[in-house]
Amino acid sequence: MCFLAGCAGKPVIQTQVVEKPVAVLCHVETPAECKSAYAIDRVSVKDDVLTINRALRTEIEERSACEIKLLAAVKGCNSLPLKVEPSDVLR
Repeated sequence: MCFLAGCAGKPVIQTQVVEKPVAVLCHVETPAECKSAYAIDRVSVKDDVLTINRALRTEIEERSACEIKLLAAVKGCNSLPLKVEPSDVLR
């Protein structure tokens, strides 16, 4: 009978970091340019055409400024670094 005997080596334990996207809360407040009442809301049907036209043009500028601020806020939130949770470290 032949007995095979040997000492098994210790297993090598390696730690690996696995990065995965984790949702990060991004709080954005509504900019001052984004208001509920725009210039066209302050005119009356009785106002002349020139006044209504000016209000409409002003509203376009107000909404454009609001859009720029909101897009900047979204871009800022999207550029946040991803968090790696401690539970993602494998042993």
